Amino acid sequence: MTRAAVAQLVVVIVALAVVSPLLGRYMAAVFGGSRAPGDRFFAPIERRVFRLLGISPDNSQRWSSYALSVLAFGAVSVFGLYLLLRFQHVLPFNPTGAPAVGGVLAFNTAVSFVTGTNWQAYAGESTMSHLSQMSGLVVAQFTATAVGMAVAVALVRGILQFHVRHSEHTPEGLLGNFWADLVRGILRVLLPLAAIATVVMVSQGAVENLHGNTAATTVEGATQVIPGGPVATQEVIKTLGDNGGGFYNVGSAHPLANPNGLTNGFELVLSLALPFAFPFMYGRMAGRPRQGYTIVAVMAVLWLAPIVFATVTESTGNPRLDAIGVDQTHHPTQVGGNMEGKDLRFGPAGSVILSVGTMGTSAGVTPAALDSYTPSGGSMALGPILLGEITPGGAGTGLYGMLVYVMIAVFIGGLMVGRTPEFMGQKLQTTEMKLVSMYVIVIPFVVLGGTAATVLLSTARRSALNAANHGFTEMLYAFASAANGNGSAFAGLNANTNWYNTMLGVTMLAGRFLPIIIVLALAGSLSRKQIHAPSIATMPTSGFTFGGLLTGVVLIVGGLTYFPALVLGPIAEHLTK
Repeated sequence: MTRAAVAQLVVVIVALAVVSPLLGRYMAAVFGGSRAPGDRFFAPIERRVFRLLGISPDNSQRWSSYALSVLAFGAVSVFGLYLLLRFQHVLPFNPTGAPAVGGVLAFNTAVSFVTGTNWQAYAGESTMSHLSQMSGLVVAQFTATAVGMAVAVALVRGILQFHVRHSEHTPEGLLGNFWADLVRGILRVLLPLAAIATVVMVSQGAVENLHGNTAATTVEGATQVIPGGPVATQEVIKTLGDNGGGFYNVGSAHPLANPNGLTNGFELVLSLALPFAFPFMYGRMAGRPRQGYTIVAVMAVLWLAPIVFATVTESTGNPRLDAIGVDQTHHPTQVGGNMEGKDLRFGPAGSVILSVGTMGTSAGVTPAALDSYTPSGGSMALGPILLGEITPGGAGTGLYGMLVYVMIAVFIGGLMVGRTPEFMGQKLQTTEMKLVSMYVIVIPFVVLGGTAATVLLSTARRSALNAANHGFTEMLYAFASAANGNGSAFAGLNANTNWYNTMLGVTMLAGRFLPIIIVLALAGSLSRKQIHAPSIATMPTSGFTFGGLLTGVVLIVGGLTYFPALVLGPIAEHLTK
């Protein structure tokens, strides 16, 4: 790794070490029922919103009611966004004259943004009106993030049994109010952070206006069309909310969305700030900060390892070019390394740090074409997605995914010492382990099932630009990205077809809502269990030993599940190139 790459990583890590604990402490106050900073400003607004929407924040819900609220909100959101896209051509704020979005593509896009995936099978600047971008896609990104945050908070409440702590008269099995959690997440967390981040992005040159296309004359005398629009606001919430996608077709490779190296690093910090903050929030709400630190440490190790590996791989370059005498070294007159599909502004290191650095989240932000990475480098982008995006995952989704793995680790540890496993004073029994097993199985079933069906269909195979192993990786990546809410694409795949729009839409729905239902059912089960005092035989869930066990469980469960598919894709390609 070059000194510049090391310096970029160090700056990002230091920024996260400062920001994430502060955010975690703030969110623990917001969602934990205690006084929170900003109450004097936010509380009156919050009460008015609750009154307007007919919400009673004290009306706590059981897991089934909480889950039904999530599903109902998702269904209404998908339908509303679908209608907006279908009729955008007759609505205002359409300076480029964007036509109505086709039915199948509108379905795919509506599902994509409501689930927080932001898979885009279209060119945003030419397909969407400004109204669709602002009132449809951006709003959906706020609400999708807030839903993930709410579900994570509900699981934490179930684990900690807040109904027992707060009132002896409160019935067991209550997880809070989804609608109140949704409003608080948007009003108190996402909107203030997004407003600040938008000012930073605009100050660095990111576009934020209501203009249409501007014709400009280049230095060669040619005419170039430059699309304007509300770019910075979408760029911010796509990273802060770990949504991905973007206003432009090329995403964060566009200079009007990601103008320079500062914004490149800033987007990475935005993508990671909330996911890393949630374990701090959990540790503070639980009164066990060391448990939160352990989860953060495991997330950080699993996040950093593929970045370092991919940076070295891409900075080294293509060995086939070395064999024919091409100079790929880094020196003052050239960037060096594998520059195919990468921006000269960022080079291999800057491209990898943002791309691979956000693949462990559900943002999937990339300033480069992943399809042009070396097989080893490309596998480092795919790997964190296949692990279930828990390194550190999305805002909220990463925490509840990692807590599931914590329970698996506790269960394995309990079997090793011959005791019924306990987590936070609650015995993990048949019901909990069935739900945990379902959570671990459901995403691989969706990913591998969708990929297998696509491989068997000749018309779907022809959508892949490349054949053999690389083409298989493109298809596997598409379904992994859709099911895990990542939204990035490996490129080289024409996904704007009826098959992909429909199948990936169904994949996104299943990948988003099935795990949520399982997590809420798990929270409901845990919230009703009797709490036992820890004994000398109780397995500690913090510290180096448990962190090592948890890391091994994540790698073994995730790695072995997808190993046959990886052998057919990037591993075989690496060995044959």
